[in-house]
Amino acid sequence: MTVWFASGNLHKKKELGLILSDLAYGLKLLSPKDAGLDFNPEETGNSYLDNAMIKAHALYCLLKEGGTSDPIIADDSGLSVDALEGRPGLFSARYGGDDLNSSQRNALVLSELGDNPQASVHGRKARFICSMVLYYSPERFFVAQETMEGEIVKNAAAARGLGGFGYDPILYIPELGRTVAELTDHEKNLLSHRGKAGRTIGRLLAQNQQ
Repeated sequence: MTVWFASGNLHKKKELGLILSDLAYGLKLLSPKDAGLDFNPEETGNSYLDNAMIKAHALYCLLKEGGTSDPIIADDSGLSVDALEGRPGLFSARYGGDDLNSSQRNALVLSELGDNPQASVHGRKARFICSMVLYYSPERFFVAQETMEGEIVKNAAAARGLGGFGYDPILYIPELGRTVAELTDHEKNLLSHRGKAGRTIGRLLAQNQQ
């Protein structure tokens, strides 16, 4: 079974491939880049689900033009910090501007949280959110949305770990005593927002494969 992932993010594709590998037998996960498709839809939605649907539908249209009707998975995700009123949120991937790298975005969040007078009220609670869509057509699709709860590390010195990507080094999981970036791929996929949503989508794929 060939399934398309409506993203150019190689980190996300790798994670999703691992998550789905045990749920949908013989699955081949392709991205638009794998087929040389020009894919860069503008994410103008007001929610993670809106943006996931925008990406899914854009790829659906591209594939339909080429005579392909394979199922599509799309997701949108981000970091929501309570004391920052949900920021970076929908703008997580480009927070602070397109010129910033992941380390600089992490530093920006830590700086904003440290200066925010509401931090003492809300603490440092935060979560990753992932909205994922299994898209067959505009009339037929499935949605799963999940979170990974944690808290932002106290300062830049507490940002740890070489695994994962994005904001993983600054989201601390108190029950584990580690940041997301300190988890193994297997541990992260069991607990993460994308892992939980992906397993739901994987089960739906398997059911529709029968």
